[in-house]
Amino acid sequence: MQFVLFHGSFGYPEENWFPQLKQKLEVLGQKVIIPQFPIENWDEFTKKGLNQKAKNQNLDKWLKTFEKILPQLNKKEKICFVGHSLGPVFILHVVEKFNIQLDCAIFVSPFFELPPKIWQFDKVNTTFYKTSFDFEKLKKLIPTSYVLYSDSDPYVDKNNCILFGKALDSSIIIVRRAGHMGGDVKLSEFPLVFDLCATRLDLSLYQTYLFHLNDKHSSDYIRSSYPTIIHLKPEYINDEGNFHFKNLKESGFATFMSGSKTWDPHSRYYEDGRAAAKRLKYLIRVILVEKTSDLERKVLIEQIRSDIIGGVKAYLCMLDDMKQYGKEPDFGIWDDNYVCMILYDGNKNMKEFVLDSRKETLKNAQKWRNMILKKATRIYDVDKDISNFIKNNNKRITQ
Repeated sequence: MQFVLFHGSFGYPEENWFPQLKQKLEVLGQKVIIPQFPIENWDEFTKKGLNQKAKNQNLDKWLKTFEKILPQLNKKEKICFVGHSLGPVFILHVVEKFNIQLDCAIFVSPFFELPPKIWQFDKVNTTFYKTSFDFEKLKKLIPTSYVLYSDSDPYVDKNNCILFGKALDSSIIIVRRAGHMGGDVKLSEFPLVFDLCATRLDLSLYQTYLFHLNDKHSSDYIRSSYPTIIHLKPEYINDEGNFHFKNLKESGFATFMSGSKTWDPHSRYYEDGRAAAKRLKYLIRVILVEKTSDLERKVLIEQIRSDIIGGVKAYLCMLDDMKQYGKEPDFGIWDDNYVCMILYDGNKNMKEFVLDSRKETLKNAQKWRNMILKKATRIYDVDKDISNFIKNNNKRITQ
């Protein structure tokens, strides 16, 4: 999705909550543009006094600036405009003039026109004021919109915001004691605006998990500079697992090391996986057998038996048969959207796990999955098939 953020009078892209909103949306893979529109210098403008005209900030110059932005927008993809203060009324000028079809718009502290409370704002805003828009046309071009207003705004009366919202059939949201929702209250983060933006996104499973991490304030664990790769500490493995099992739409594939030291076959993680298997196209778990004696462990047999009963397709494959195909044998592929790789230290303790959504990584993991399944043995009858697998592979070892 494409987002364009519109600042207000005397504004700039780096002010208020714009930078963080841009960053959070870009982490989710969205395109964000924050144009710098021509503005006056507040101090110089104030010194020259009342008997002057705005040279830089006027409707004509802002429209000409936006004309340079317009080619950057792909009409085949969804577009959302977010405006603050003067930004919303300028958005209406832009949409009406250029016939831009939006998915939605978010208007923060909007107005059509304001009484001249502060002469500097009145001088630079005058050319933008308008109440005679073609609202029927605008409502078709902006089918979904939100108006946010504060009950303590020193510049924009709530009635101006409500009038703006009603003219566009917007959803109107009050934000308590938030001033002008900008520099006057040092609002450097605005979670409500981000949440409204996020409701319009068609996120992949990987992007949805990034959103989940941000929502949990877990971004400290995102250490890669690339939004397509994140590294997480071991304690987050269950959170990620429970999340993907609940949100999978198509399929899942995962390996499991037969020599894993401790786990509970009936933990929430595995029970969530079995619940997911009942609604998915398929969910496959392949036990990579480090040595055949591992298959005599009661806990591993219980794992396989419970998986099969729960609808998971269970396989066995000798680890030695697969070492030549990949560096990290303990991995999963979720909805063919991202790969989860478990990394271990020298003592076989989990060091971290990595989520990777790069196309090259996915392609290699899919090839590895296919190779594993060609070598693997499907388990239908737990006792019989495991016994045969042990016999067949013990013969190979002795030959």
